[in-house]
Parts: sequence; C-alpha cells; structure tokens
Amino acid sequence: MYDEMTNAQLKEECDDRGIKVEAKSPGKPNKTELLAAIHKAENFEPVEYDEDYVSEEDVAKQEAIAAAPKPIKPVAPQSEAKLQRLDMMRKTRVIVHDNQDNQTKDKDEVISVSWGNRLLGGQTDFVSLGGEPQYVRRGALKNLEEATTVIHDTKASGSGANQQRRKRFIIVPVEGLSVGEIAELAAKQKMRDSKHA
Repeated sequence: MYDEMTNAQLKEECDDRGIKVEAKSPGKPNKTELLAAIHKAENFEPVEYDEDYVSEEDVAKQEAIAAAPKPIKPVAPQSEAKLQRLDMMRKTRVIVHDNQDNQTKDKDEVISVSWGNRLLGGQTDFVSLGGEPQYVRRGALKNLEEATTVIHDTKASGSGANQQRRKRFIIVPVEGLSVGEIAELAAKQKMRDSKHA
C-alpha cells in the first residue's frame, strides 16, 4: 500500500505518525528514504526474493509429474498393403546366375530388372550375374524368380527336338554363408558356364 503512495502522501504519513526521516537532502526526502523510514518504524523487514529459489513443495510436484507414467499414444496398425510394399523394398544378399544357354558368360555382366506396381511405382535394379554376393531388393528378386527360358533338347530317337521351359536365373541366398561356401558357389557357377560355353 505504501508503494502506491506519492512522495507528498508518504511525507504526510511520516509527519502524522512522528516518524523521523533520514534524508540526504534535508527537507526533500525521496520516496526510497520515506519508505525506509516507515518500514523501520513498523519493524518491517523487507523480504528479498531469489528468483532462482524453488520451494520443496514445487520440487515435489515436479518430481511427481516426471515420475508419472506418460500416456502411450496408440499406434495404428500398418495396413497389409503397406507391409507388402515394405517387404518388396527390403534387400537380400544373394548370388545370381544366368541359366540361359544363348547368353554370353561375361563375369562383369549386369542386367537391369524393372519391377513395381501402381502403389510402388516403377522400380529398376541392376543385378550382376558375375557370381559375386550382392544386395538386391526383394521385388527385383521376385521378377528374376518368375523369369523362364526355353531349352531345346534333341530327342533320344534323334529326330526333332524337345522344348522345355525352366527358370532362367538361379538365385542363392548367401546370408550366413562363410567365405569358403561363397567361393564354392562361385566355382560351381564357373563349371556351369564352361559346360554351356
């Protein structure tokens, strides 16, 4: 209440109550000096507040809030279509070998495999046929597994030829295979290549 009073009102209050004001300029005390005199007369000790002070009660409240379990937001289950799309985009480590007789057996041969659908969009992967382990997306592997080629065999009687369809690519997953097992697979592929050369 005293803080809201003017200097003249404070001086009048001091005069009415007989409070002696110690001022630097006698007869013209400022507001701070008037307030100090009134507070001293009332044995009023102003409390200085520390802005950084936090009461024990506030600390307890903050600890309770921190310890309270957070509400778990429900996670919407992913749709079956989205899971299938994600599965098609995952990569698998494989060795791919071309079974087609009329292809050149070049160790640096790379083919492009296009795959996808209206949800995934058109996708293209480049797959090496050199017998080295590589990571290929499952969508491309699915297309390679479905690819077939025609094989012409002569009949046992010697007249004419038989036509048979067989898978064009041999795909061997190499996850978990040792270096020796991978080398053995590469050697088998070289034997296949020499047989068809």
